[in-house]
Amino acid sequence: MKKYTLITGASSGLGEVYAEQYAQKKQNLILVARRLDRLELIKSRLIAKYPIDVKVLSADLGDTLALQQFIENISGYAIDRLVNNAGFGHSGAFAEQASSNILQMNHVNIDALTLLCHALIPSLKRNRPSEIINVASVAAFVAGPYMAQYYATKAYVLNFSLALREELKKDGISVSVLCPGPTQTEFFDVANRKEPNPSVNLVMMDSKPVVQASVEGVHKAIIVPGFTNKLMVLLLKFVPRVQAAKIVARIQKVKTN
Repeated sequence: MKKYTLITGASSGLGEVYAEQYAQKKQNLILVARRLDRLELIKSRLIAKYPIDVKVLSADLGDTLALQQFIENISGYAIDRLVNNAGFGHSGAFAEQASSNILQMNHVNIDALTLLCHALIPSLKRNRPSEIINVASVAAFVAGPYMAQYYATKAYVLNFSLALREELKKDGISVSVLCPGPTQTEFFDVANRKEPNPSVNLVMMDSKPVVQASVEGVHKAIIVPGFTNKLMVLLLKFVPRVQAAKIVARIQKVKTN
C-alpha cells in the first residue's frame, strides 16, 4: 500500500516548499489548502519532475464541518508523515479584531492542527516509523502585543508538540515543532502588514532553508532555523517575560497603523 505525506496549507509559502522537498525524496503527497487551482498547478509541476503520486484536496480547515469531512476523506490513505503547516495571523490591537477573525485563527492554528494529529495517530502507528511536524514560530517563546492571539496560538503549538512527542515516542512516532522567524511568504499580506518592520527585514529568511532545516532535523524536538533566530530564542531565556513583551510591543506597533 502506498504511503503518503500529508501537508496542510500546501498552496503557497512553506507548505509549497515542503511539497517540493518531500517530492525530491520520492514521497507520495496529499496536499490540502483552500485554493484548489494552486494545488493543481503544484501537482502538475511535481508529477512532471518526480515519480510520485500526488493527491490534492480543497478544504477550509477553519470550518469545523469541512475539517471533519476532510478527515473522513483521508481515512483510507496510509499516512506516515503529517506536516501541520496551515496557519495565519492578524496584526493590530486585540480589542480591534473582528470576532470572526479571532474564531477563525483559533480554528486553523489550534483546532485543525490538534484534531488532525488526533485523527492520524492510528495511521501513523500502523505505518511507523512515522513523523508529525507542527509549524509554530519563534513567536511561541514570547508574548506578542499587537499580534497577541497569533503569538499565543504558536505557544500552544510548541507546548502541545513537546507533550505529544513524549506520549508518542513509544509508538515509533517522532514529533517535532518548527519555529521559524520572519520568512518570505504571504504571511505579512494576510496579517494586514503590507511591509515588515525594518528590524524584521534584517532577519527575514527565504522559505527554502527554513523547510530544509525542518526536513533534515525532523528527529529534533524543536527546530529553529537560522543563527539569528537561534540567538534570539537563547537571549529570551535571560529576559524577564514582562520586559520581553514590552520590547515586542515597540517592534509590532510600528507597522500596525
